[in-house]
Amino acid sequence: MNPTTVLAEVIVDQLILNGVREVVVAPGSRNAPITMAFFRAHQAGRVRLHSRIDERSAAFLALGISKASNLPTVVICTSGSAAANFHPAILEAHHSDINLIAITADRPARLRHTGANQTTNQVGIFGEAVNVSLDIFAPVKPVVGQVAKWRSEISTALFENGPIHLNIQFEEPLLGDLEWIEPLSNGIPEEEERIEALARPLGKYETNGVILVGHDRAAIPMTDIERLSENLGWPILSEDPLSSEKIIPHASLLLGNASRRELLKPKVAMVIGRLTLSRSLNSYLELADQKIIVDSRIAEIDTARSGDEIHLTLPEVTQQKVDPEWLKTFVKSSVEIHSKVLEHLKSWSEPAVVSEFVSQLPEKSALFVASSRPIRDIESFATPRSDLETFANRGLAGIDGNISTAIGIALNRKKTFAVIGDLAFLHDVNGLLLGPEEVQPDLIILVISNDGGGIFSTLPQNGVAGFEKIFGTPHGRSIAKVAESYGIPGIEVRTLEALGAQIARDTKGIRVIVAVMPDRESNAKLLKQISTDLD
Repeated sequence: MNPTTVLAEVIVDQLILNGVREVVVAPGSRNAPITMAFFRAHQAGRVRLHSRIDERSAAFLALGISKASNLPTVVICTSGSAAANFHPAILEAHHSDINLIAITADRPARLRHTGANQTTNQVGIFGEAVNVSLDIFAPVKPVVGQVAKWRSEISTALFENGPIHLNIQFEEPLLGDLEWIEPLSNGIPEEEERIEALARPLGKYETNGVILVGHDRAAIPMTDIERLSENLGWPILSEDPLSSEKIIPHASLLLGNASRRELLKPKVAMVIGRLTLSRSLNSYLELADQKIIVDSRIAEIDTARSGDEIHLTLPEVTQQKVDPEWLKTFVKSSVEIHSKVLEHLKSWSEPAVVSEFVSQLPEKSALFVASSRPIRDIESFATPRSDLETFANRGLAGIDGNISTAIGIALNRKKTFAVIGDLAFLHDVNGLLLGPEEVQPDLIILVISNDGGGIFSTLPQNGVAGFEKIFGTPHGRSIAKVAESYGIPGIEVRTLEALGAQIARDTKGIRVIVAVMPDRESNAKLLKQISTDLD
């Protein structure tokens, strides 16, 4: 009898019973028992198993899979520094409320603080970023009832939303049989029923209200938000114009002017999710006499958030007597903005590239949008659509792990696109390192290449002493050649026509399109010119 292999087998079985369907493995020795248990489950058709050599990329891949599948996804690593590489993805999962299960293999507790090889204190390593942190081990001698105890611990942990951490101590030998003093199927716990937050009535109604929607919408379906808007007669301004054709477009540009903000001043502003992209939207929110916040994360994550009304889910409302002139004011202003914006999108520029890219995407495609400039350009310049499914890492809005997240999403969709800056691309370029047995999804990645951190050229620090070295950070690399070094086809485009032709190509697997931009400073000047023209 080998307690180590039995422990791993029981944990894997219970995780699958609790809804796990995919697992990402970073290779290592100490995690051999649970990796092999998952591989047996993979061979039996119970889970899909993916392998990555870089733990940070592995964790973001699992994050993307969980985003797209809406199921808990497991990522596994060996002991030591490997575990620390999971932390960025776990932080993103925490702030996005994504069900990510981090399993870190460990040496026995008796080896901690002894200088033993590849041994550190992994218990609680992720701090408050995980909702549950367990330190699990197998008894040296078999004990009747141990299987039920393990199963209960795992099942209870998975009842929590958000990321959890299972630190598992594996004694040697790491390989062995699965004989035990009781059946390994013993003690399967009954599935507990989740209690959803109940909708409460809207406390106050005013005809001059507005709905401001963060990019992730607090995981609320857009159709529900549209229905709410119709009942209230309130326009929708969103950080993600690709989520609905009923959105007032160009929100950040529309509200970038103080006089327009005053013209459109609401008595009530309802915020769904978090507003994290533009200062103009947040400045507009501050004009409202009353603020209503809708986000389930307020209960456990954003506990210090405040508002005149707090709702964990969309409030109950009935059809109100609306003022059609209020909505017409927004439509009229946005039409004027739209016509002026179009004049700036006819020639090759970052806003034109992003706008053209998202307008050309096939219906029912999935789109992952990276942080920094791409997501802001979409908010400002894209024409609303309702036939795309959009994703982004807006929990902490980092540029790390973007390629891996996009691949994780693509593994669960028929056709996926991603738009990403060159620094974000290089930051997670190891996400492109797929072994010969790995599934390569259909994913087209558009890289906006301006040789550095373009967003900094639009911020107050532009032009300060040492700007290029400490903010601009030019890399001088051909992104297409970097992609090709990983075995991924890459091609450069320099015109909107060439970009459209590349999007239209029907190809399989991962492909990189590099939009080569003139320089970062010219883009900053263009954005400033657009802002001036709209005043």
